[in-house]
Amino acid sequence: MFDEFGQLSIGQKSLVVFVLIVFATSAIEIVSEFFAGGSLISMWDDVLWFALSAALVLFYLHQRRLSLREIHQLRAALENARGKLVKLDSSSSEITNQYRAVMQKQFDHWKLSASEQDVVIGILKGLSFREIAGLRETREKTVRQQASSVYRKAGVSSRNELTAWFFEDLLVPPSTKTETIE
Repeated sequence: MFDEFGQLSIGQKSLVVFVLIVFATSAIEIVSEFFAGGSLISMWDDVLWFALSAALVLFYLHQRRLSLREIHQLRAALENARGKLVKLDSSSSEITNQYRAVMQKQFDHWKLSASEQDVVIGILKGLSFREIAGLRETREKTVRQQASSVYRKAGVSSRNELTAWFFEDLLVPPSTKTETIE
């Protein structure tokens, strides 16, 4: 009956207004006929419309209450999920910083220049030599030479081996991890 925001459509609102009008006019007719001396039997049609519209109003109120409760529960679940996401974001940032420190330690061990470190980061991000050169505002040939120098210092022969070197430990089950810094 209600949308995800607990709102009624135009048609549904029109129906509710109509039912409320029937309810109110039936109530007014019953009261006026009662004070005029009429019996409930003579007002059976008004009583029937009153009872029917009252049932519909009660149904609407019940559905509205259920809808609002569900919206409240969904909002609570959303806030809970947002809280977990914030925790994950902070954990992710912490892990990223730790991994970056491990990478820097390895860069230092290999004695890579700042330019060579930039090339390694570009390679690890999956960038082509041309893209790395564009970001660093240098020639592609320079990036290729720096990559060759990195491969030599790291003891690998290609960008794939270099990338594998940095991600290998992430893919090995924890019980079989070994020290990788040489």
